[in-house]
Amino acid sequence: MNNFSDLSLINELQCNNKDAYEILYMRYFPVIASYIKQNRGNDEDAQDVFQEAIIVLFEKVKHPDFVLTSSLSTYLFAISKNIWLKVLRDHKFVVTDQLDETLHNAELLVHREEDVDLFEKVDSWLNKITKHCQQVLRALFFYNQSIETLMGIMGWKNRHTADNQKYKCIQQLKKSSKRE
Repeated sequence: MNNFSDLSLINELQCNNKDAYEILYMRYFPVIASYIKQNRGNDEDAQDVFQEAIIVLFEKVKHPDFVLTSSLSTYLFAISKNIWLKVLRDHKFVVTDQLDETLHNAELLVHREEDVDLFEKVDSWLNKITKHCQQVLRALFFYNQSIETLMGIMGWKNRHTADNQKYKCIQQLKKSSKRE
């Protein structure tokens, strides 16, 4: 059951299959937990946010007109991120929405001023490569996701494929940085 596509997993959620929730947790919790912990959160915060995001997802998939317009990982991450940003706002933490928006789900938030130029440079390079490679590099380098976790999310069959994809994406980024 762990090899289910996003659509199959959504169907299983709609049928209240409890195994589907386990798969969601195994596939997507590590990325979301990493994001929360890198942005003023802890393990407990990550668990709370993920549970809330699962509830939101469950409510959404129950609607007959629900259509998944992105990957399930992107959709669940966006829900979790919005929940976490609300928590941060409620606790009066400063959130640099403009930078966060510019980096398309890159690391949040409170940073030193001298980092802004670097983030903007990296963002301009990332915007010149494919969306697939943007997702791969952000997962690996911004969210510190393991290559094994990324293999599961991306549906890659083996470590060789994963390493090859990583290499190709890094090469794209290098070429985009040299064009500046």
